[in-house]
Amino acid sequence: MGETKRFAKTLRNERGMISAEFIFAIVISVGLCIVFFALNFTLSMAEVAQYIAFSASRAHAAAHVDQTKQEQMGKDKYLALINNPVLKPLFNKPDGGWFQLSPQLEIRGGGTGNNFADEYKGEEGRVPQVGVRFDFKPKLLSLKVAFLGSTSEDDSGFSAKVTGFLIREPSRQECWEGQIKKRYSALLDLDPRYKELGNNTGDYIPMEDNGC
Repeated sequence: MGETKRFAKTLRNERGMISAEFIFAIVISVGLCIVFFALNFTLSMAEVAQYIAFSASRAHAAAHVDQTKQEQMGKDKYLALINNPVLKPLFNKPDGGWFQLSPQLEIRGGGTGNNFADEYKGEEGRVPQVGVRFDFKPKLLSLKVAFLGSTSEDDSGFSAKVTGFLIREPSRQECWEGQIKKRYSALLDLDPRYKELGNNTGDYIPMEDNGC
């Protein structure tokens, strides 16, 4: 009988419960703070990644000798930004960091029919989906918080596509082959005298003042 009373008294003893509840609340609060910090910092870095996409797309969109050179300008700009001394520790750290961007930039500049229209559907006749794209992987979001568990369902973590769509200006080659050459040939066909003058241009390339 005495043993039963002592056991019942032990069960009714609530001393120390408030300490356990306090520790539990602190752990949950700290865990939520970590999650919100990771989320806010990731959103901030996503804006930086979006600027990188825009800057690379802008470099690619500028007119140049041919489309290959335009694509190279976009890739060079992308590599220059992710290897910048300020941004490299965030996005391109050799041993891995909180965030990771694709090592190479994906460019689809149209012209040859290569664009993003098959992946980003839109209304027929809309502006062509051309520009650049790369992967943005926020490793910072892959957390394991006490009492809350893991933020990611698998080890692959989170990933998103960052795009920068800008209409590419026609290259000199496209401008000449697609428009000016045809117009120039039509002018030469108007009179035999024009052909005689037009065929003696040597190394000069006829180019209109207003381009394409």
